[in-house]
Amino acid sequence: MLGHASVNYFELVEEKNESLLMLDPYKRTIKIYWNGTVDMETVETLLNKGADLIEEDKVDRILLNREFLTEFTTEARNWIKEDLLKTRGRKLVAKVFKVATVKPNTTMGNLFSALVSSSIKLVYPKLNMKQFSGEEEATNWLLSE
Repeated sequence: MLGHASVNYFELVEEKNESLLMLDPYKRTIKIYWNGTVDMETVETLLNKGADLIEEDKVDRILLNREFLTEFTTEARNWIKEDLLKTRGRKLVAKVFKVATVKPNTTMGNLFSALVSSSIKLVYPKLNMKQFSGEEEATNWLLSE
């Protein structure tokens, strides 16, 4: 039972360059907040830690909040597309029930976010992934059965 969407028990798992990874163990959910220009070290740190939680069967729902994302560096985008999605991601996708994303506020953020999202959808077309304009709407969908 996931409980009411407005009750949150998120704890900080990792922080890197103003981006955050948070976990709600009761709702089996992680939230990643991308802020500003996100480099490879930040992407690698937060996504690998999130992947660890999925592999440990602690998580099956993901919220990617890109509201304050400016851009992913070229290195970061390439690492997501070439390393994470094509290797470790193959094992993880079967364990993920839903992925909700929150749309960036900036045009450049939207562009870079769309590139990453299209890469994910290309590799995993059956992944239950949906984009929202706000976190509350995304969370409500994510926690619905």
